[in-house]
Amino acid sequence: MRKIKPKFQNKTRQKKKVAILYRSFMTAIAVFVLHYMFIESHYLGSDYRYDLYVFWIPTLIGFFVALKFNLFQIDWKDCITDLKKEKNFFIKIITIPLLILAHFIFAVIMFWMPSNIIWDGLNKMESKNKRIEVFSVPVKQFSLSSKGSDRIYFYINNDLESIPVSYKDIKPYLDKNPSNYKVKIEVRKGLWNHYVLESWDIK
Repeated sequence: MRKIKPKFQNKTRQKKKVAILYRSFMTAIAVFVLHYMFIESHYLGSDYRYDLYVFWIPTLIGFFVALKFNLFQIDWKDCITDLKKEKNFFIKIITIPLLILAHFIFAVIMFWMPSNIIWDGLNKMESKNKRIEVFSVPVKQFSLSSKGSDRIYFYINNDLESIPVSYKDIKPYLDKNPSNYKVKIEVRKGLWNHYVLESWDIK
């Protein structure tokens, strides 16, 4: 019986690794989209701790994991050697930044998305124990969007905030002066300086 050559074994393992990575990648995207559409709460407010602990730290960990374990199966030495021989200057300068960007996007999807889902769950649990707070603030703008949700913009504590709405909800106000209206929102305090939106109404 002929033995399988090591190189063939390595290529087979690499293909399996890439296939597993691809399935995991697509599953993560699907889970995040479903969570965003049907489960995730809408928040008002912001806090540097979210940016630091929920986004940047998990994303950077994922970025360095992807590089450390070469999850994209890139032979960096061969890549650099080929780039040195490349005559097209644009390809020569854009290839490495694109590869780095690909690793960063991978880290965002595989590490920030799960981190955000966990944070969303913890935030909901925290907000359930808090009383409802009511704000009535002037509308800054009724905004239509060709991408994503239409929105109502307003200021709370000097911070510009918005809530997603349907077209039919703001259609009667699009030809009106927004400063003549107020939006009444009911929220519950969540983690850090975030509020979970419970309901809203235009007055």
